Amino acid sequence: MSDIVAVYTQKCADYGENNIQTAIDHLLSQMGGIASLVPKNAKVFVKVNLVREMSPEKCGTTHPEVAVAICKQLLTVTPYVTVGDSCAGMYNKGMLASVYARCGMTAIEERTAAKLNQNFETGEACVNGIVLRNCEITNAFLDADVVINVTKLKTHSFTGYTGAVKNLFGLIPGMVKVEMHSRFPNLPDFCNLLVDICEFARPKIVLNVIDAVWGMDGNGPTNGKPKFMGQLLASTDPYALDAVAVSMFGDPTEMPVLQAAIKRGLLQQDLSNIRFDFKQWQSCRISDFDAPPVDHVDFFGNQPAWINRIAKRYMVKRVYPDKTCRGCGKCATHCPAKAITLVNRRAKVDQSKCIHCYCCQELCPFNAVRFRTSLLYKLARRFSGKRGKNT
Repeated sequence: MSDIVAVYTQKCADYGENNIQTAIDHLLSQMGGIASLVPKNAKVFVKVNLVREMSPEKCGTTHPEVAVAICKQLLTVTPYVTVGDSCAGMYNKGMLASVYARCGMTAIEERTAAKLNQNFETGEACVNGIVLRNCEITNAFLDADVVINVTKLKTHSFTGYTGAVKNLFGLIPGMVKVEMHSRFPNLPDFCNLLVDICEFARPKIVLNVIDAVWGMDGNGPTNGKPKFMGQLLASTDPYALDAVAVSMFGDPTEMPVLQAAIKRGLLQQDLSNIRFDFKQWQSCRISDFDAPPVDHVDFFGNQPAWINRIAKRYMVKRVYPDKTCRGCGKCATHCPAKAITLVNRRAKVDQSKCIHCYCCQELCPFNAVRFRTSLLYKLARRFSGKRGKNT
């Protein structure tokens, strides 16, 4: 059974330095102060969300002001603070230098004594999860005494939502993520993978923070639309934090990752293990939030294999590059199923190979990946009551 855990929120109007610092200070004060969470002189890794090279204004990555404010708090108890992530692509100094600069994370070293991670070595770790036993993990995490998990509230075309739990997928080095998508193309299995990683990491994680001052809706996690939400959220528990965050726009118990957590007893179905005033929180609900529908290939439940094959072929969103594709090849390089090739300097998707992980949409720097849905898909969603703006 899951323990009772608290979630804390703080309104914040914008990313002004003083506003963010005041909000972070207030959140940590509610939690007993940073010294109650982080041991003196501990080696701290601040795991931010840097999915790819994106300016902070696109709202797909942790805003640098949030990271700076947290680092300033941490530096009052320890001088050993490192900030970083393993984004999509190669996990090396050149790649991360470009990502740090584009995402505005160079402000960390310009304005604080904290350091950006320059250790790109990895180690084999025993995850001992339900679907994942062993995995390559970044040494930035393995070498830390404690970890602060700082993510962004945004939609995700595959899992529906990405927050505190999914941010820990970034503990896996760049190209190994491609392998993980290939090994776990089924949504329930992939969500169990995310929970496995989260459970492996949790003993070190003393604080989870969600940057929801501006979030992202639509076709997240990189090609959606900035959405003002005006909140910062924090908790020691990643599942409870995600549940509160999702409740700003939808039903947490319908999110696949949280469903996996509920099945494992890590979160209560009725959210009764969360000390939080959900009734009052309704005043912060965003009615026009554009949440993408989540594809489940098992629409028909426990049916014969041929029915599930039909469902997998016709009842998922299909991806295709539109005319804005510039043939950069990033989607082809990172496609776990090797379903994308470049033809006449344009990306082409082999739908028979596509595993519908939507990594291409996530990584495309030109927002050139679009979705097509079949009539059968639309009818199934209508009759199942699962509607969305992107259907």
